[in-house]
Amino acid sequence: MSKENSAPEFSKLRAILWPIHGFEMKKFLPMSLLMFCILFVYTAVRDLKDTFVQKYATLGGPELISSLKLWFVLPTAILVVMIFSAILDKYGMNKSFYIVVSFFALFFLTFAFVLFPNANRIHLSMETMTRMRETWPSFFYYIIPCLGNWSYTLFYILAETWGSLAVSSLFWYFSNQITKRDETKRFYALYSFIGNIGVLLSGGYLYSVAHVQGAAFDKNVKILVCLSTVFCGATMLMYYYINKVVLSDPKLYDPSQIKTKKKKTKVGFLEGLRVIFTMPYVFLIFMLPTCYGISMNLYEGILKAQISESFKSPSDLSRMMGILSMITAISTIVLTIVSANILRKTSWTFSALFTPISLGVLGLLFFILMSYKVSGGNNLFGFSIPITAVWVGLIIDAVGKGIKYCLFDATKSMAYRPLDSDTQAQGQGAVEIVGGRGGKGLGALIAYFILNVISAGSTLLSHTYTFFIIFLLTVLAWIFSVIKLGKFYEQKMIKPE
Repeated sequence: MSKENSAPEFSKLRAILWPIHGFEMKKFLPMSLLMFCILFVYTAVRDLKDTFVQKYATLGGPELISSLKLWFVLPTAILVVMIFSAILDKYGMNKSFYIVVSFFALFFLTFAFVLFPNANRIHLSMETMTRMRETWPSFFYYIIPCLGNWSYTLFYILAETWGSLAVSSLFWYFSNQITKRDETKRFYALYSFIGNIGVLLSGGYLYSVAHVQGAAFDKNVKILVCLSTVFCGATMLMYYYINKVVLSDPKLYDPSQIKTKKKKTKVGFLEGLRVIFTMPYVFLIFMLPTCYGISMNLYEGILKAQISESFKSPSDLSRMMGILSMITAISTIVLTIVSANILRKTSWTFSALFTPISLGVLGLLFFILMSYKVSGGNNLFGFSIPITAVWVGLIIDAVGKGIKYCLFDATKSMAYRPLDSDTQAQGQGAVEIVGGRGGKGLGALIAYFILNVISAGSTLLSHTYTFFIIFLLTVLAWIFSVIKLGKFYEQKMIKPE
C-alpha cells in the first residue's frame, strides 16, 4: 500500500473545508498560486477594458461592446484556438505555456509605456470618425469608434482572450496532465477557491487606486497594467517551479496515476453544427451555454449602460468594476461550498435549474427597476432609482457569475456522462466550439442588430423594454431545455448508451 493510500481519513469538517494531506501541500499550494496569478491578471485587464472603451475612447460608450464582441472578439477567439492548437502540436505544453504568457506580458508592457500614453496621437480624431459616420453605411455606426480607437480595441480583445486561453487552455490543461485520480475531486474546487482570492485582491486594488481623478488615475492605470505584466512573469516562474521541483517528486507525480483521457475528437464549426442539430440530446446541452450567453449579454448590456450613465469619469467607472470583481469573488468563494452540497444532495435537474431560475428571478428585479427608471421614475421610497439599479445590478451580476462558475459549469459537464465515449467526445467538442462562443455571439448580434440596423446610433438604455422581453424569453427557453434534458438524463443514467 502506498504512503498516500495509508494516510488517515479526514474528519467530516476537514473533508468539507480542507481535504488536503500535509505532504500534498508541496503540490497543491504552487498550483493554487498559479491559478491565483492567472486570475489576478484576468481581473485587472477585464475591469480596465470596459473603462478604456467606455470612458477613454473617443465617441466611446457601452454601445461599442456588442460590436467589439461580435466583430472583433469572436473571430479572434476562433483564430486563437487554431493558433494555440498549432503551437501545442509543434512545441508541446511546456514551451507553449511560456510562448503564450510571454506574448501577453509583452503586449501589456507595450500598452502601458507606448500605446496608452500616446493614444491621442495614434487614434483617429473625433472629427475624422464623425465624418466617417456621416458617409459610411449605418451598419458601421459603432464599428467606426472601435477602429478609430484601435489600441483600446486591441486591449479589449486580448483581455477577453486571456480569460479563455490562460484559464481554460493553460491552467486546466496542465492540471489535468499532472493531477492524480484521487486528487481531482479534492483539489479542483479548492483551486478555484484560492484562485478567487486573486480576483478579490485585484478588484480591491483597482478600487483603491480609483479614488483619484485625471492624470493621477492615468498613472494608476499604467501601474495596474504593469502589475499585470509582473503577474504574468510570476505565472511563468510558478510554472517552472512546478515542473522542476514538484513533478520530480514521485510521491506527488506518477504518470501511471494520472487519469488518462481519450483524445478529444477535433470538431470544426460546421461539423459542430451538424452534430448539434442531428442529436437531440446534444442539442439540449447546447441550449444551456447558448441561453446563458444570450441572457447574460443582454442583462450586462443594460447594466453597463446604466453604470456608464451614472458614473461619468474613468476612475468612477473603474471603481465600480473593482467592486463588481470583489463581490463576484466573495460570492464564488461562498457558492463553492454551497454548490458542492446542492450537487451531492439533489437531482441533476434541480441543480441545473438553479442557475436559470436564480438569474431569471434576480434579472426580473433588475429590469423592473430599469423599466421604472426609463418610464420616468427617479425615486422610490426615498431611494434614487438609477443608483439603486446599479447596486442591485452589480450584486445580481456577481451572484450570477458565481452560480455559473460553481453550478452551471458542473451540471453542464455532468450532462455528457450518459453518452458513450465517441458521442461524448463529438458532442462536447461541438458544444464547446459552437455553444460556448455562439451564446455570447448571438447576444452580441441581437444588441448589434438593434443598435446599428433597426435603430442606428441609438443607445442601449432606449431599448430597455426590448432587452427585457428577449431576456425573459431566453430564460424561459433555458428552463424548458433543462427540464427536457433532465428527463433524458435520468433515463440514460439508468441505461447509459
